[in-house]
Formats: sequence, C-alpha cells, structure tokens
Amino acid sequence: MTGAAFIIGPSRSGTSVLALALGRHPQIEATEELHYYNLLQPTALSGGHGKAWLWARLCAIQDEGRFFEIKDGTLTDLPEPAFEDLPKPDKPLLRGFFERLAQRAGATTVIEQTPMNLYYRDEIRRDFPEALFLLIRRDPRAIIASQKMRWKVGEYGQRDIPARDVARVRHSGHPILQLLLLRKTLHAMQSAMDEDDVVPITYEDLVTDPDRILANLAGRLGHEYDPAMREVSDAGSSHASEGGHIGFDPGRLESWRRSLTATEIWLTERLFGKALVMPATGSRPRLGEALWLMLSFPWAVARALYYSAGGYGNLIDAARRRFL
Repeated sequence: MTGAAFIIGPSRSGTSVLALALGRHPQIEATEELHYYNLLQPTALSGGHGKAWLWARLCAIQDEGRFFEIKDGTLTDLPEPAFEDLPKPDKPLLRGFFERLAQRAGATTVIEQTPMNLYYRDEIRRDFPEALFLLIRRDPRAIIASQKMRWKVGEYGQRDIPARDVARVRHSGHPILQLLLLRKTLHAMQSAMDEDDVVPITYEDLVTDPDRILANLAGRLGHEYDPAMREVSDAGSSHASEGGHIGFDPGRLESWRRSLTATEIWLTERLFGKALVMPATGSRPRLGEALWLMLSFPWAVARALYYSAGGYGNLIDAARRRFL
C-alpha cells in the first residue's frame, strides 16, 4: 500500500520547500499543489464531470504544470484517459492517482502540499484513513510579509504566471485581508494540533536545523534520513531573486523586517503575539501608514474577489472555511 502524507498550514509558510525537501528522498514522491479537495473535486461535482475529467486534470497539473489554465477554466485541449487507465470504481480517485505516481517513481510514499488542505482534513481522512498531516507553522510576521510580496514571485523567478493571477495575489496580499485570513487559519491549526495524525513542524526550526527536522519526518514516514533532502533550492521566494542557492538559508528568516511597515509589524504582533516564533520588536503604529491601510483595504478586497471569481471551485464554501 502506498503511504500518503499531506503538508498543511498557512499559505506562504514553507509548505513548498518542505515538499521539495521530502521529495528528494528516493522513496518519497512529492506532488505539485493539486488543489483536489478545494478546487478540482467541487468543480467536477458542480459541472457534472466524472472521474476521467478529474484524472486528466490531475495529470495535467502534476506532469505538465498547467494548474493556472485549469484554475482559470481556459484548458480546452485535454484528452480524457481511457476507462482502463482509471482506478477501480470502489477506490478513491486521488488514492489511485497517488498509487500511479508511486509506481512510476519507484516510491512508497506520496506527499501532497496544498496548504488549504488544512480545512479539508475530514474529507482527506475518508479517502486516506492512514495518512499523516504535516502541519507547518511560521512566524506570523513572515507569513504576512510573504503574502504582501507574493505577487513578485513571478518577477523574481522569471516564471510564466498569468497577469490575472499576479493581480489577484497583489490585491489579496493586502496586510489587513491577510491578518483576517490568518486569524481563522491559526484557529484551525490550533484545533489540528490535538489530532493524533498531525505532525507539527516549525518553519524556523526546519531552516536552522534541517537535518534534525527532516530526519524526524522521514522516520515518521517510515524511511531513513537521506542527506540529499536538505539540498533544496530557493524557488518561490517572495523577497529575493532565485539565484540558484542550494540549501536552507537562515539569513532570510527575518526578511519580513524589510517588507513590512512599522504599523504592519505592530498590528501582527498585537493580534498574534502568542503565535510569534521570534521575539517581538516593540514596533509602534504610524498615523500615515494606518490611514493608508484602512483606505486601501476596501478596494483591495473588491479587486481580490474580482480576480478570484471562477478560480476556486466553490468560492462561497472556500470563503466560509477560511473566514467563518
């Protein structure tokens, strides 16, 4: 049986780099962010699509990197797989997809890395009763800063990210909106911490002591530690160009100090002081910065909703899970 684990936590908390590290183990296959439970499955249900439709899109995301086309509904040239290529009718589709990936890679464990699976743990447990959840936490100031600067990922990485998605993350990265989102996320994380199948990880510990953290995780997944796991790239940074750096870089842990204003730091420390990983700065709010945050917030929300429409399966359900 193929083992399965799901990396969950706040977006921009280090889920991707953890997946990259684990995926360097010869017995572990890491997927892309498949967005199966929050996007693909709801879209299939609302559109009356079957397993072949879902399978084709899972393959397109994993093998061809076509997530943006699928999310935006612009993918029109996907042939549906033959019936005999699909898993048996009594097997959950994603489980069958994981088994296909493991067989192809010669692996025994598959890791999925969609952060929003934090809100879909019950659905995942129905499909994968034996799965582990790797719950990653990070200093809230680093998360808010990374969300604020997230729209620069395409620029820093010179990636082909659609203009609509760049606009979406630029507006949705407004610090007040992200603080509101983080409130529910931290509450969900606190609930998850008490669950037996959840393994907590702190991003800052991963960066400063990768051998220990990755060895512990490998052990939980039933594998010996492989030093190659720590040789990850700097892909996906919100703060610096991807210069091909290999290995975890503790020097970036406080990049949020350059990206956040004094008022944004103060707000984050005020609201989430108990969740800080690094010491509080004692920053104080500034009137001009506070006024700009309040005045720009309604416009940012309106534009974020506009650019998100049609791209998240059931948008109402996604909003309910993340805000209420």
